[in-house]
Amino acid sequence: MMQGRGGGGQGVDLTNCAVEPIHIPGRIQPHGALLALSPHDLTVRHVSLNIGAVLGSGPEDVLGRPLLDFIAPAAGADLESILRSPDPGALNPLKVSSRKKGAAAWLDAIAHRAGERLIVELEPLDAPDDVSFSSVYRTIHTAIERIQSSEGLFDACEATAGEIKRLTGYDRVMIYRFDRDWNGEVIAEAREPDIEPYLGLRYPASDIPPQARELYLRNWLRIIPDVDYTPWDIVPPPDVPIDLSFSVLRSVSPMHIQYLKNMGVGASMSVSLIREGVLWGLIACHHRTARPLSFEIRQGCELCGRFLSIQLAAKEKLEDRGRKQALKALTDEIVATVSRREDLMVGLAESAGALMKLADAPGVALLHGEEALPFGASPAPEELRHLHAWLRRAVADQPVFHAESLSRVEPELARIKDVASGVLCLSIPEPDPWYVVWFRPEVIQTVSWGGNPEKPVESSAEGAVLGPRRSFALWKQVVEQTAVAWKPAEIEAVELLRRALIELDLTRQVVRERSARAAAERSNAELEHFGYIVAHDLKEPLRGIRSFSTFVMEDDGAALSGESQGYLRRIGDLAGSTMELINSLYEYSRIGNVDFAFGEVDMSEVLVDIERRLSGSLLQRGAEIRAPRRLPRVVCDRIRIGEVLANLISNGIKYNASPAPWVEVGFDETSIPTIFYVRDNGVGIPADERHRLFTMFERLSTAAQYGEGTGSGLAITQRIIERHKGKIWADSPAAGGTTFYFTLAEALITDP
Repeated sequence: MMQGRGGGGQGVDLTNCAVEPIHIPGRIQPHGALLALSPHDLTVRHVSLNIGAVLGSGPEDVLGRPLLDFIAPAAGADLESILRSPDPGALNPLKVSSRKKGAAAWLDAIAHRAGERLIVELEPLDAPDDVSFSSVYRTIHTAIERIQSSEGLFDACEATAGEIKRLTGYDRVMIYRFDRDWNGEVIAEAREPDIEPYLGLRYPASDIPPQARELYLRNWLRIIPDVDYTPWDIVPPPDVPIDLSFSVLRSVSPMHIQYLKNMGVGASMSVSLIREGVLWGLIACHHRTARPLSFEIRQGCELCGRFLSIQLAAKEKLEDRGRKQALKALTDEIVATVSRREDLMVGLAESAGALMKLADAPGVALLHGEEALPFGASPAPEELRHLHAWLRRAVADQPVFHAESLSRVEPELARIKDVASGVLCLSIPEPDPWYVVWFRPEVIQTVSWGGNPEKPVESSAEGAVLGPRRSFALWKQVVEQTAVAWKPAEIEAVELLRRALIELDLTRQVVRERSARAAAERSNAELEHFGYIVAHDLKEPLRGIRSFSTFVMEDDGAALSGESQGYLRRIGDLAGSTMELINSLYEYSRIGNVDFAFGEVDMSEVLVDIERRLSGSLLQRGAEIRAPRRLPRVVCDRIRIGEVLANLISNGIKYNASPAPWVEVGFDETSIPTIFYVRDNGVGIPADERHRLFTMFERLSTAAQYGEGTGSGLAITQRIIERHKGKIWADSPAAGGTTFYFTLAEALITDP
């Protein structure tokens, strides 16, 4: 922070300009004095060193005493109540006078809160009614009417510049608009005839650094009545710097002062233009000599700026309305065409002409998988493949991507600048994304800058660093490898098209999935019915084959050769195993056709029944069934859920090499729905075979050494669980053992 008084204190340090804390300079401009008060008792804690010239009392007389000891309000004003209010700035300016003879007769007191401090700034006046708001009302009213009646954005900006010049008397008033990169362009100007025009010139982003833009967003108006001012320090230096973001006297950056001097400016004022919370531009006012403005005139200029800010969105939308309506019609046409074709690529290809109109592009390409369909002025097939590969890497499934200079994003693609210097791309996310890509060719442009944008800083003839560049004369820059920029309305139209295509694609998927599900359900029902009939009808013939082979062996076996006897025994065994398979198939099919008897069931009682049924096997193997706690009561089919538990417990005992086999049955009531589990200390399930667990007639590699079986038990178990609207799955760690989990979605857990 700079301290002390004198012109030499305004030195310029370019190295820190981008991070200069311009909101806490610790000093003010001299066209008024500043006091920082304690809000609760209005005691003066800090003052600017020029307080004596304004109040007639120096800092040593003012500090530590109430402000009202030194100033008196105009007749009828309750100054103390206003200053103690939550928002004292709402009644600015407050007309006051000094209580000490010899001081300025009348003052504008401008108050606002800054954190824990109350800031009061005093500006001298000739008389309390020197300039009233009513005296400038007509001018402001006229200005607002002109802005409102303007047909478009540029007309509104021109009207604003003209009216503010008339109101302030400044030599030049400009409307300055920022682009995406914070470069500025003068889009409207009102000036004296004898000064150089700046209309149409552009200025680099370095002219207004980020912290300055942040202040413009917070505080609508800043003024410098005399750029040759000598700043005054604030004393005593506070422990925490005073935030002067909203101060009308805040001393500005030495960098900015030098910038204005290099432009030949003697006084300056700027008013922010804010569109929907974003700094859109500035009303920049310059005068060749010093020029103070009353608070009322400044307030009128701020009001014009605020009104234009409100109009910005409306004016831009008005200008875009016709274009947007046309783009919406094109979007509807494209979607209608695509909806009539089952294949998205075919529908979009038929809409190529409308697609090019949508983005005002001479070329478009459809990219998907290995396909690349170009239309209009598009890159060659090989270049399209390179572009497609780059899009997959860099853009992936980003909804909409656009660039006016593709070569700046990917230098290797500069070779297609003749047809695709600019690209606009939408993606449709699928396992392999679709891309619709619009192309615009390179357009060599000449951009007019106010001075060389590549030289934001220049040195003096003496070699000392002065600060900002001296030259603001027209400087033309030739810009290559850049296409005409994509308009916001075009980007918005492409975003709208993308949403519409995705909605159409999702609708088609839903229809396809519903049709496939209905077809699968019909097929499953037919297969179940077929299996039921086959299983039922084959039982008797197979039973007969087995019986007759037994009869032949009993009656005539002695007369047959050993080989024939072997054949007969084999026929009987095959008939028996086939009967087992058919019984399993019959049971599997029957589960899908019979009605289940749902009711409230005590699962602990079911488990006791199963333990009784399996008591022989348990005793033979030395196995036990564990239940850490009583199982809950649920709504289910008692017999079928009993089959589920019996099958899982039997498997846990059967496929078990432990000398002390056990199976544990429990549940987790914290999950929704409740999860039941059946855990064993058996041989486990190989990881590469778990996907076959619930497949009908599948037997795992570990099953052969533990006895015969049809491989249908778990498939039937799964069907029973599914009929209960539940799920079943298994977990088997590498160390051994298996846990089967299942839910009963229709089950209502009640207190055990």
